[in-house]
Amino acid sequence: MTVERVCIFRHSNVLLVSHVRNLIESAGLSATLRNMTLAGGAGELPPDQCEAEVWVSAAAETLAVQLVREALDGPTAALPAWRCQGCGERLDGVFDTCWQCGRDRPDQGGC
Repeated sequence: MTVERVCIFRHSNVLLVSHVRNLIESAGLSATLRNMTLAGGAGELPPDQCEAEVWVSAAAETLAVQLVREALDGPTAALPAWRCQGCGERLDGVFDTCWQCGRDRPDQGGC
């Protein structure tokens, strides 16, 4: 039985394509690279057909696309601001460590 595979990412930068594949595989999904050496064929072949691609099984498509989107665009939900329990400094949600005293953000998040 053949597993249906779908292309979830395409880019001309093969390093970025390899990074995306590594990201997907680190989440426990199987990914395949295609067209990694076709860039030299651009001109003779349509340019969009020469870009390196990442393919996954159709069953893993939704999760893989979500992983790629979060890795390239950042998390979909912004974290709330928080107050350092060590020095009382108020920090924006993007920070995981207090810039004032170096204490880590508490697990609860909170304000």
